[in-house]
Amino acid sequence: MAQIRRKRGRIRNELAPEIREQVDRLLIEGATYEKVREFLARRGIEIGRSSIGRYGKDFLNAYGRLRVVEDKSRALVSETGDGLVLEEAASKIFAQMVIEAQLSGDLDIKALPRIISDFAKLQASSIMRERIKLIFKERAKSVAGEVAKVARTGGLAEEKAALIKKKILGIV
Repeated sequence: MAQIRRKRGRIRNELAPEIREQVDRLLIEGATYEKVREFLARRGIEIGRSSIGRYGKDFLNAYGRLRVVEDKSRALVSETGDGLVLEEAASKIFAQMVIEAQLSGDLDIKALPRIISDFAKLQASSIMRERIKLIFKERAKSVAGEVAKVARTGGLAEEKAALIKKKILGIV
């Protein structure tokens, strides 16, 4: 049976989160490992280029995978226009990422219940957002119909009433 190797490293485990975020930003922006080392040295933190390189390789690989997921999600939304489809895709991708992180040792099993709970809250808010959109769309249809009816009874031509209705529904 394969042994799970936990990721260790000074950047990952010892740096303050705000410094690590700055290191991540530098890596995303294409800074060399030497530039990152200099950045840390200016803050009194001595970490070798090879340690930065190991962290950078792992971070940039994870960042690249995240970018692929974002691109796929954008493509899915642009094709379907349906947030619930995106939510389902995100759920599957999330589950895959949790399993991969757990197998690679990047995930602290003690954090798993919180991660799942937070993701469930995110899904619930997405479902609520989609419900609100649906309610808004239904109300707009109802109001558009009422406005068209009032316009027709007020003497407005049928095609003008239909145009007003179409304009109102265009905001949905």
